[in-house]
Parts: sequence; structure tokens; C-alpha cells
Amino acid sequence: MLADFSAISIPWRDKTDIWVVAENERSKCWDGKIPVNVDVLAEKLHGVVFIPVNSLKQIVGSEAYLSGSLDEIDYDPSSPDVRVKFSVAHELGHLVLHPTQIKALRPASFVEWRDMITDMPAGMWGRAEWQAREFAGRLLVPRDYLLGEITKYKGAIDQAKNQMQNLTSDDLREVISRKICRTFGVSGDAIAYRIINEEIDLLSI
Repeated sequence: MLADFSAISIPWRDKTDIWVVAENERSKCWDGKIPVNVDVLAEKLHGVVFIPVNSLKQIVGSEAYLSGSLDEIDYDPSSPDVRVKFSVAHELGHLVLHPTQIKALRPASFVEWRDMITDMPAGMWGRAEWQAREFAGRLLVPRDYLLGEITKYKGAIDQAKNQMQNLTSDDLREVISRKICRTFGVSGDAIAYRIINEEIDLLSI
């Protein structure tokens, strides 16, 4: 029997609104150092406990999972640290942005949740996932710090622009993302996504 999703909705939120929420969340308990310690934020601000669950990625399709009680984040200890870190930040995004929906939707069983996702109306949980991903990205990669790391490579960027006639922002983004991702403790793809969503034009740096 399919679950009844008629009472569940995910309100639309602009990315700039989500950024404000993420910045406020980080500012409550942050020492100003990069990489951001998202575990500390979750523990100190929300009383979250972390439980390792082997093969969680294979079971639910993600490296971390927020319980319906909002006080536990399970994580896959066999997954790469950068993926676990971002997934924990993503689940923290759900806790901050979608607490009512998580309480109403998340069952006790991982398998039940995996099956429930496939039954949800098209786009409903996709909106929640996008919002949590945007929250996690801005939480872990503050814009000012991102720009600061990028500008460290201004000389190399200028040299590349002089040497390559058809150089594009895409070319630069791929290279720069790989160089600075370790500073933030995230993947190169996560940095590339931030550069795109923050609308940073690397050719104008």
C-alpha cells in the first residue's frame, strides 16, 4: 500500500534564502577555521549523535541518514571522508529546513525509507534534496573563503589566459576545484558546484 503524501509539502525557497539560513547556522558555533567541523555544529546545536552503519550507502543511497526523531545521524564509515562530511551537512540541512517533513516521513527502517522515496510524487523530495544540498554547500564552503582560495591562483589564471586563446570558465573551474577542495574537506565536484551556483566568473578573477 502506498503511503499518503497529501499532507506533506516542501515549500519553495530561493537559494539566497537558504544561504542566509546556512550562514546563520554556522555562525552559532564556529571557530572561523576551515574546514568547517559540521559534526560539532550538529552535536552542539542540535544534540545529534552519530552512529556508524556499515553499507549504509548501499541501503539508502547516501552516506548519511537523519533519523525521524531528528537526534541521530547514521553514517557509512566505509565511504570517503569527503562524501560523509558533505552528506552529514546535507542531513543537517534537512534537520534545519525540513524538520516537520522529516518527522512525518522517516520510518524506523532504512529499507522502508528507500522504498518510500520511490513512491513519492515526482519532484516533491527532489525539491527537499536540492535545498539540503544548497544548504550543505554554503555551510561547508563560505563564499568569502572560497573567493580567497581562488584568488591565490590569480597568477596561474592570468598566465593560462595569456597562453590559451580559447580558455573557458569551465576549463578553469575543473583545475581550480581540484586544487582547493582539500582545504574545505569536500570533493572537487562540490567546489565546482559552488563556483557555478555562486556565479563566480573565474575569467574575471
